Amino acid sequence: MIKDPSASGTGPSHLSPYELLAPAGVTPWTSHKDMQDVSFELLARHLMTQVTQQAWDELRSVRRRLLVDLMLYDVDLAAELPPAVDAIDRALAAEPDPPQHDTSVRAADLLDLIRFDV
Repeated sequence: MIKDPSASGTGPSHLSPYELLAPAGVTPWTSHKDMQDVSFELLARHLMTQVTQQAWDELRSVRRRLLVDLMLYDVDLAAELPPAVDAIDRALAAEPDPPQHDTSVRAADLLDLIRFDV
């Protein structure tokens, strides 16, 4: 697991939401359904604080949890980016060119499309 580089590194805010909620049994493998009920466990164990509430909020939303989970992966961008760019370039080269359309419009063509009820 890697730490969030934007974290301050001091106090409880430097811990990941998973680390903060570990005493309630939360791990990256906790299901979304079970995550919704973590607040009850936090309350029962007298662990619900502003910090744990914020951590729980981060993990009970699918979008925000995906962002937190993304930080669990140690990715070497220098090694991964060139092959990814090559794969995209190959995929784009395999696609047929889009058809070229004549974008010039004649006034007579536009008038044919408009009906005048006079």
